[in-house]
Amino acid sequence: MKKIMLPFVLGALVLSACSPNSEQAAPAPAASTPAAAPAASTARTPAAAPAATAVVTPEAAAPAAPAPVGFDLASVPVANPTLGAWPYVGLLDGYEKLTVKNGPGDSAREYMKDVAFDRYEFFDGTRLVPVEGRRITYKVIGKGASFFQVEKNYESVIKGWGGVTVFEGRGQALKDHNLKFEEGGHRARYWLEKDEMGVYLLRTPSKEIWVEVYHPYPLDNEDYWLTVIEKKALEVTLKAIPAAELKKSLDADGHVALYINFDTNKAVIKDESKPILAEIVKLLESNPELKLTVEGHTDNVGTEPANQKLSEARANAVVGALIAQGVSYDRLQPKGLGQSKPLTENATEAGRAKNRRVELVKR
Repeated sequence: MKKIMLPFVLGALVLSACSPNSEQAAPAPAASTPAAAPAASTARTPAAAPAATAVVTPEAAAPAAPAPVGFDLASVPVANPTLGAWPYVGLLDGYEKLTVKNGPGDSAREYMKDVAFDRYEFFDGTRLVPVEGRRITYKVIGKGASFFQVEKNYESVIKGWGGVTVFEGRGQALKDHNLKFEEGGHRARYWLEKDEMGVYLLRTPSKEIWVEVYHPYPLDNEDYWLTVIEKKALEVTLKAIPAAELKKSLDADGHVALYINFDTNKAVIKDESKPILAEIVKLLESNPELKLTVEGHTDNVGTEPANQKLSEARANAVVGALIAQGVSYDRLQPKGLGQSKPLTENATEAGRAKNRRVELVKR
């Protein structure tokens, strides 16, 4: 990646920035109101009427404080800057991407990614916002800049394009909201409360670009992490296994693994997986004596009880979808196994993806 000069306040990370700055005004805090209802301030008399002692009704009670809300994506203006090549932003002057050559013993490389499609959570000050699309994450090494300087350089460029700052601060804010990253990676490895991060967003007529700079504790040097996600829909390249091939695997091994896509942390089957369901229906229609157990499996991200519950829900969702297409319910048995039977290790994203599956088991 080409390095570009980035002086402290007005340094440019890319070739040009055409849109005016845009900032989001923070909502004013709600004023504190007395807890007592207005009737409580009236003087009581010896001959008080029953109405004087009436119980305060919900209408008379002080209104409850509104629940906190997160960053409002709809409030981000749509800008039209001239952007360079992916990943659009560069590095501070004197900094470079971590490589085997400049960091031969640095194990942080295992958390670096450059993939066509992935999922990443950005903290907006109140919530974790999952974003799916093209992703790049890498460690940036160098000397001479504080992390505050790093944040302000990236903020200057994004705002110069017409984007906004979503959040700047420490991981303590996540702890305060009882949140944690689903994918830790380079984040929250040791002491989340002391981690520092800056999150920025640019919207154009055709793109939604999220940028995060991150300084994990106890990284006591001047390195930082950069993640860029360009939001995009998944380009489905997976083809459904034909019913005949499913039958061969079941006859040979007694089971077959399928990769049915669900909404993240939910049991909602995505549309791109409908061809897989159609092949299972064909399999059962052409083999009327065949009965199956439909097993749900997860990776080890999250808690074991939550993964068990999710796997059960996903197995039931697949069975329900097949029944809806005319398969008799007595030929299918859902079973959730959670994270208990991984096909491979869960240390890498590739391994976790392989473990998130649905298996058909011949009964």
